[in-house]
Amino acid sequence: MDRNPLTTEIELALLLQRTAARDPAAFRSLYDKTAPLLFARLLRMLPQRNLAGQALQQAYVRIWERAAQYPTHRGQPMAWLLTAARYCALDLLQRERLSHEADPARIDVAGESTPNHFDEDLAGLSPAERRCLALAFVEGLSLEEIARQTSSTLVQVKENIRAGLLSLRAGETLGRRAA
Repeated sequence: MDRNPLTTEIELALLLQRTAARDPAAFRSLYDKTAPLLFARLLRMLPQRNLAGQALQQAYVRIWERAAQYPTHRGQPMAWLLTAARYCALDLLQRERLSHEADPARIDVAGESTPNHFDEDLAGLSPAERRCLALAFVEGLSLEEIARQTSSTLVQVKENIRAGLLSLRAGETLGRRAA
């Protein structure tokens, strides 16, 4: 693919238009050009490679089904594709969390049951800071989504994340536990 971002975005927009018209060759080309980047982003959000693969597959099904909804006059195609992938990852995380709700080794974003090392690393943080950090960095939620889920203002969420990160940085505990 051309390294010029404008050319790339125009090419992706055209491929999305052809995909909306149910052109399988265009969809295949769109997949070939964008799947590596989408997969890399999904790997950052999901705890296991196989989950990232499932989310990628679901994302492309969604893209195929909803390509006609891409607003060509508003926004960049790659941003639209990344958003579709992100929502698939979040849906998958929620389904996984519900299916493993009783598993104490998994992180519960409510902060009630977390793995021991997570508790140790975040022991010095307030419950609000721990919850906001888990929602942001484990679940991959946006600040707005965290605010809705925690019934907090956007300013409170930002303050909790900032304070939590500063505390972790000051203590340098995250990822540096004694063996």
